[in-house]
Amino acid sequence: MPGAVDAAAGHAIHGRLFEARASASRPATLHWREDGSLILRHGQAQQALPAGSVRWSSRIGTAVRRATLPGDGIFETADNDQVDRLECLHGRRTHLLHRLERLNLPGLALAALVTLAFLVSLRWTIPWLGDAIARTVPPAVEGRLGAHVLQTLDQTVLRPSQLSPNRQRAIQAVFDELTTYADVGPQRPRLLFRQAGPLVGANAMALPGGSVIVTDELARLAETPETLAGVLAHEIGHIQHRHGIRRLGRLAGLSTVALLFSGDTTSLLHEASLLGTGLLDLSYSRAFEHEADATAVSLLRQSGRDPALLAALLQRLSAQSAAAGALPNWLSSHPATDARTRFILEAR
Repeated sequence: MPGAVDAAAGHAIHGRLFEARASASRPATLHWREDGSLILRHGQAQQALPAGSVRWSSRIGTAVRRATLPGDGIFETADNDQVDRLECLHGRRTHLLHRLERLNLPGLALAALVTLAFLVSLRWTIPWLGDAIARTVPPAVEGRLGAHVLQTLDQTVLRPSQLSPNRQRAIQAVFDELTTYADVGPQRPRLLFRQAGPLVGANAMALPGGSVIVTDELARLAETPETLAGVLAHEIGHIQHRHGIRRLGRLAGLSTVALLFSGDTTSLLHEASLLGTGLLDLSYSRAFEHEADATAVSLLRQSGRDPALLAALLQRLSAQSAAAGALPNWLSSHPATDARTRFILEAR
């Protein structure tokens, strides 16, 4: 380990460190100097990172930035401005910025207006373009993306399930029955069980490629497999409409659109691994939620179940969040609006 870091001699990026196989994240600071050297500090430990060994995810508004570290660790931070400065230090400045520096004031004002118009157009064009191209991704590539996202989650925030084999088989039976009524194509959905820490909580999520993760915490909150049927049907709805790959395209924005279009699967898989834990922070769009809810209602009715199962679990999760002070759970990425609950109950 190197000697003590002189913070005044450089810049600090504060965030959290997710170490491979660690039980929880911890506060960490990434120090960098003008010569490009990097030092990661967490607790009393510090680690020198070779130049070029840290790769950041693309900036998306004010969303958390993530970087892969040597040894499969992940560092995340909300300090986007400092990350941008670090990126500029390594020469990753756009051609547009170089041109703006050479313009006179009238030219700079005109360029600013053009840039603003371009950014406004991106606000609407990129989500649509990313969504459209994501729909064309072959199932095999989507499966590889999902596997990389799952690997990232397993290395950071998820652990092997502690549910009993009998409990898992009972939930699997409900899941398998619901999938028989879904239009999911040749790739059958796959149910996975994981234990989650406080960052994930009582949760379920559908990954690109057709895998559905159910956490032990959600299974215990639901108490019985039948009570869990509503959430399972909802996640199958996300798979049926390929919301996982479409959401990944929207989250990554322009960079992933270009990779999807070019067929550069190696870079695309790396981008997916960087965005793995980001999927936990991103809520589905209202359109996606409505589509998944409508599919869930249909699957529940076709299987002879009451769609009120989903509404009841939504209310239980909402009560849990209120009592525990916004404890992370399924509602974090699937907001339970009054309109959603009314729609589900009226469709009974």
